[in-house]
Amino acid sequence: MEPVLTHRAKTVVDAARLHRAVERRARGSTLVEGPDLLRDVLEAGAEVTQIFDTPSTGQWDIDPSTAYHAVDRPALERLAGTKTPRGPVAVVRIPVEWLDRDRDLLVSAGVSDPGNVGTMIRTAAAFGWGFAYLPGTADPWSPKTIRAGAGGQFQTPVSRIGSLAEIGEWTTVATVVGGGDPLTSIRAPRGALLIGAEASGLDPALVASTDRVVTIPTTGATESLNAAVAAGIAVHALASRSGRAAPPV
Repeated sequence: MEPVLTHRAKTVVDAARLHRAVERRARGSTLVEGPDLLRDVLEAGAEVTQIFDTPSTGQWDIDPSTAYHAVDRPALERLAGTKTPRGPVAVVRIPVEWLDRDRDLLVSAGVSDPGNVGTMIRTAAAFGWGFAYLPGTADPWSPKTIRAGAGGQFQTPVSRIGSLAEIGEWTTVATVVGGGDPLTSIRAPRGALLIGAEASGLDPALVASTDRVVTIPTTGATESLNAAVAAGIAVHALASRSGRAAPPV
C-alpha cells in the first residue's frame, strides 16, 4: 500500500504549484476540489490524472490510469484552495479551448473577479451558451474560478479571444448601465453578449464597435448590478427572446 504523503512530498508540492497561472498554462492542468465538483467534471468527461485524499475517505472508482495518493491533513490543506478543505483534490487536464459557432456566446470583457467569471461560465453552461473571454479576465481555469463555475468549464466550450474580430459572425451586444436599448429589442439569430468589469464597465471603444447596446432596467437606488448577476439576467432574457432558453427542469 502506498504510504501516506505529507505536505513536503514532491508529488504534493508539484500538484500544489497548479494554483499558479504560469504552471497551469505550462502543464495544461488545474486543480478541482471536493467530491461533488469532482463527480461533475468526471461526468463531463474530463481527464483526471491524479487524486489526493485522506485515507479515511476511501478510494474513488476511477480509471486505472489515474494515480491515487493518500495524503495527511496538512498535505490536503496545501493542495486545496479553501480554509477548511474537503477532499479529494484532483489534478485535471484543461480541455482544448474552442469556439462553438452554433451557440450564443457570453463574453467576459475584463471581468477580473474569479467568482464572477466562474458564475458567468456556470450561467453559460446552464443555457447552452459558449463562453469567451478577452484579455484582463480572471483565468477561467483557476481552482477558485472552477469552484464558482461548479465545473461549467468542462460542460460548455470556453475560448480566449484577442478581439471582437474573432467573433465577427455573431451579433455583438454590449451591456451598459444606462442609455442602451431594452433587452426585449434583441432578436439575433446568434448573439455574443459582452459583460464588462464591475468597477469600470465596458471600454467605450469596445462598446462603439459592437452591433447593439442594451441596458438592464432597474427601479431601486443601486447604481449598477454585479457583473455575474447582470450576465444571468441578460442571458435568460435573450435566450427566452430567441426561443433558445434552456428547457425547464
